[in-house]
Amino acid sequence: MKIALVNPPSRNRVIRDYYCSKTSKSTYLFAPADLLMQSGLLSQDNELTVIDAVAEKIDPGQCLSRIKTFMPQFMLGLIGAVSLKQDLGFYAQVKERVPTCKIFLSGEPLLENSEQWLLENPSLDGVLLRFVSRGIAQIARGEKEIEGVVIRAGDGIKTYPLSRDPEYSTGRTRQELFQFPRYFFPFARQRRFATFLTDFGCPFKCGFCVMAGLGYRRRVIDEVEAELNFLAWLQTRELFLADQCFGANKDHARKVMALFRKYRNSFTAFVRPDQKDPEFWRELKQSGCHTVILGLESASPEILSNYRKGCSRSEIEDGVKKAGAAGLRVVTTVIIGLPEDTEQGIRETMKFLRKLKPDFVSYNLAVPRSLTALREKVIAEGLASRADMDQAGSFAALRTRSLSPRQLVSLKQKAVRNFYFRPGYILKRLIKARSGFELYALLREGLAVLGKNI
Repeated sequence: MKIALVNPPSRNRVIRDYYCSKTSKSTYLFAPADLLMQSGLLSQDNELTVIDAVAEKIDPGQCLSRIKTFMPQFMLGLIGAVSLKQDLGFYAQVKERVPTCKIFLSGEPLLENSEQWLLENPSLDGVLLRFVSRGIAQIARGEKEIEGVVIRAGDGIKTYPLSRDPEYSTGRTRQELFQFPRYFFPFARQRRFATFLTDFGCPFKCGFCVMAGLGYRRRVIDEVEAELNFLAWLQTRELFLADQCFGANKDHARKVMALFRKYRNSFTAFVRPDQKDPEFWRELKQSGCHTVILGLESASPEILSNYRKGCSRSEIEDGVKKAGAAGLRVVTTVIIGLPEDTEQGIRETMKFLRKLKPDFVSYNLAVPRSLTALREKVIAEGLASRADMDQAGSFAALRTRSLSPRQLVSLKQKAVRNFYFRPGYILKRLIKARSGFELYALLREGLAVLGKNI
């Protein structure tokens, strides 16, 4: 079988993977986790091609031509709420050009009402419910036992349930097919890096986050080692660890960190700030981690409680301090525009961040993603302002009870300027740059952030 993995074209630098589509807030871009993980499953008995039209910077005509030349029997494509209309239009064109191709999609708009999406879009043949599910590979092999897909079946639609296994296996992913020069990660220590996963989803239940509705599964540890060994052969030891909550399962995380030490990896990881084990931060550093991304979200105790963040403001502050004391660079993520947000509350979060002094802050506008309590609240209160969504802040998908979409975008831009455009902060970052690449990344990202927030 010929199978194509496709990240479709976009006029902007769009990121569609892991059910969190957005435009890049600066110039970062990385291998889509959905396609990467499926490459391990789908390459085992098939001829595989990867087309990342965003990374390759090709237009719809060029992308369609390449698909037509390859003539796949199956395709797995990405779709995002940030680019929904153009994505659906593109796949309709694919169906016209290659009508025999079975088109499956992965993306957050399809996580809810998957059957209805297929009924309303005749060019689509199926939905992959989780990107670690084996369903497409099983269908391609003609198997009867199928998991984690919704497909057309005769005149109707059939849903195959998700696996309940706490572990998953995809085989070794085809990292060599995802070595596009335009992939760029500003927190990396080296220019060349690989996107890497050791688990899927998240066991915590934050009400604003799609991960809470995905379930949580660990990757088979032997498979983690096999892929690290292959990456070492590729001479790629810098990793962007796309696990959404590294350390959620301590035993698994410690096995993974032992492998990172063995293969001398250098990496960035998403970690919860309320790690209770005081040794964990030091173990992270010793295993090669240099940067942690911690979810602060808001300085408001009310918001942290309402959305089941699971940690308090003081625990977040303690986590930032412990990570810094362990020698880790700290990136905090912040959400602006939850229904309860006020201008005063957003300014309090800005003030809190100045006190914490993380190395970087990632400001995101709230978006009512599928499977979230936030989505239910936004729909119930009529706060949605448009169907497309972009957490990066180019526009606001909703309004709060007291702030308009325009005010939210303005406050987000002010927050970015308030944190980043301080002479003392800029000088500190330049002094701490450890290599020519890090200096280049700082300047490149700094100019991009400036351009998007003035």
